[in-house]
Amino acid sequence: MTEFVRSQIYNPDITASAGLLLFLLALWLLAGRWIKSRDNLPDVVVRRWTANVRNLLLIVALIGLIMIWAPQLRTFALSLTAVAIALVVATKELILCLSGSALRTFTRAYSVGDYVHVGATRGEVIDYNLLATRLNELEQRDGSFVPTGRKIVLPHSMLFGGAVRAQSQIEGRVPHCFRLTFEPNRNLFSEQAKLQEIADAAQKSVEEAAAAPKKKRTAKPVAPPALIQFGTSEIGKYRIDVTATAVPELVIETENAIACAIGDHVHRMEITAPKGTNPQ
Repeated sequence: MTEFVRSQIYNPDITASAGLLLFLLALWLLAGRWIKSRDNLPDVVVRRWTANVRNLLLIVALIGLIMIWAPQLRTFALSLTAVAIALVVATKELILCLSGSALRTFTRAYSVGDYVHVGATRGEVIDYNLLATRLNELEQRDGSFVPTGRKIVLPHSMLFGGAVRAQSQIEGRVPHCFRLTFEPNRNLFSEQAKLQEIADAAQKSVEEAAAAPKKKRTAKPVAPPALIQFGTSEIGKYRIDVTATAVPELVIETENAIACAIGDHVHRMEITAPKGTNPQ
């Protein structure tokens, strides 16, 4: 009886499995410590490397365990074929998730930091594993990326349901579009250069205020100028469409700053204009 218990405790397969898992755990801890020690790396790159290393080690662990336990698994599969078929049917969604993970890996559909749109789901990729992708949900507004503050877990099986639209960040920024509407009391079309200058100054002030407490960190490149387009609405009001490239966490602040600056300028135009003058 003692010899039987001893043989079960010191089973070579169990020992090899434990050794493999401990080795991979040590690699994971060392890699995570090394990545986090690199102060010059942006947060998006740190999250991306962390997710890739973790998923790679999980795949190595899975393959290693299968190779270690292959003889036992082969015997079990041959003796329980019917059970195996039932398990395949019962775990269809799990298999689809694993297949979707392979699809994402081989096609390089997206990575950490990208903005994806799958079906009715839109968000920023903050993490992914073999079964699902975790997103920061974004507001459903065309051309805009406004965080809602909610987290979404997207099963990889949904990748087979339709096209995956992905957009990478441009130097740590994303495009954001919004619209301003004004009464046609003054000629705003002649103010394009001034409004462009106002929008750029407002965006710069927001980023400088946010970067002030983080002077030790690597500074982001200067944001490209905001794109301002003029038009009219169906009822004849002036319409200004603004497309700004902003840091993701400053999207709302950037929109508010630009909208307030432009609105203030238009309001002062109306106040300072002589009464009875032609708005054109």
